Order: sequence, then C-alpha cells, then structure tokens
Amino acid sequence: MKKNKTLLLVNNLNIVDKLKDERDISFLFPLEKYTVGFPNTFKLDDIPEKGFIFVNRIMDNKTIEEFKKVLRNLPNKIEGIVFDDIGVLNVLLELNLNIKKILFLNHLNCNYESINAYLNYVQSVVVSTDITFEEIDEILKKAIKPVVLYTFGYINIMYSRRTLITNYNKNFKRKVKNKAQLEEELTKKKFNIWESEYGTVIYTESPFNGLCLRNKDNVLYNFINTVFLSDDEVINIFNSEDNLESKYPYKYLSERGTIFKLKEEEK
Repeated sequence: MKKNKTLLLVNNLNIVDKLKDERDISFLFPLEKYTVGFPNTFKLDDIPEKGFIFVNRIMDNKTIEEFKKVLRNLPNKIEGIVFDDIGVLNVLLELNLNIKKILFLNHLNCNYESINAYLNYVQSVVVSTDITFEEIDEILKKAIKPVVLYTFGYINIMYSRRTLITNYNKNFKRKVKNKAQLEEELTKKKFNIWESEYGTVIYTESPFNGLCLRNKDNVLYNFINTVFLSDDEVINIFNSEDNLESKYPYKYLSERGTIFKLKEEEK
C-alpha cells in the first residue's frame, strides 16, 4: 500500500529515537511557552532532529513580541512551523522567514474555497476533521497545493485561555488533576481535558482513526497526534499496513453528512 509522508506530533523524545530511521517522517514539536493542550512541550534546544515547531497559544501583544525574537533566532534544524492563529501568519509574513508554513485551524478548514484562499499565503493547511471522507476527497481534487490530512489521534474539541480545572477546584473545593475526564450529564459522553498555565484544551474521548487516508493523492503529510498515546501504540499505528478499525473504530464526523437543511414548520 502506498503511504504518504507523515507529520508526527511528538509527545516525548523517546518516540523520536525509535522512529528516526524511518523514511518519510517529519517530527512536530509543541514549542514551550507557545502551545496549549500538550503534556510535554519542548525548547528549541531540546529538539534533536530536523523538524517542525507547533504553536497554538492565543498571544497578547507582549507575548507576540517575545515570539518574534524566538522566530528571528530559529536554528537551521527547524524546517517549518504549524500554527492555528492568523495573527501568527501576519508575523511570519512580516519576518519573511524561509521555512514551511502550515496553517492548522482545527475546525475551520472545511471547504476547498477557503483552503485555496489560505494556500496563497502558506505551503499547506490541515484539513478539518469536521467533514466526511467524501468531502475530503473533493478538497483533494480541487486544492491548489498538497494539503495535510489529520490521520490519527485525539481531536482538540475546544481551547480556552482560562485555567478551567483550577477555577473549578477553587470554586467547588475540589482537587481534580490537570488531566481529567469529563462526562456530559445528558448524553453521558466523555471528554479528556488537559490544563496548563496558558489555558485548557478538551479532547475527544477516543482517538480519531483516519488511517484509510494514508494513500490519498495531493497530500503533503498525513498528520498523527501522539498525545495520550504510548510509544508502542504510536509505533503500531505508524507501521501497520492495516487500518486498525477493530481496535480504533472512532471516526468523529467523517461517516455522515455535515450539511443539514432545516424544514419550516407547517402552520
């Protein structure tokens, strides 16, 4: 089976050592101080191999100026940046950095027209998981540059700059840890939550399985998010020729249509 190149988000450096000899894999490192929702983040000096940095923190004016200083002093081993804020794009264009730029808007890159508009400014975008596999195929046919497909991993449902668990503990006199699982009262659906000093991210209960997307055309990278996964799970996912649907059946919204028409009530 043909496999595209992989962009692997690093949760710990052990996985880099275990997979560094694999072909067609690039490592993505959540950058310390500038990311939210990751148990482990990395300083530039910690990054052992050529790779990308990931930035998703909502920044104020002071933090943006600090971030500019970081970007001006990027080592040669940093070949690109993945980011989810248009303000970061403005900074990257202002500094005219010669690195790959990949826009990751989580739930917003859902159609080929908006994707193509962004592709005028960046090398690629991450296609949202909030659409069907058929809609992804349409985007792949009409995108003006190769795109990145979210292929495996827990999905970021929500990001808040607030420290939600800390606030909950303070108001209700509880001692919930910064990694917890929530259960919605009506549906009984569960969600994983992670808090750091810069905010809180809520993830799906199970990892999204889009391994069937590994052989698509017009793809720059298949993205694998290793957050909450063990090294053995990551290696199995990366090396398996099977799509592992029996072990990881969760497809998020990709198996049903996402366009709904409302009917008027009869008077």
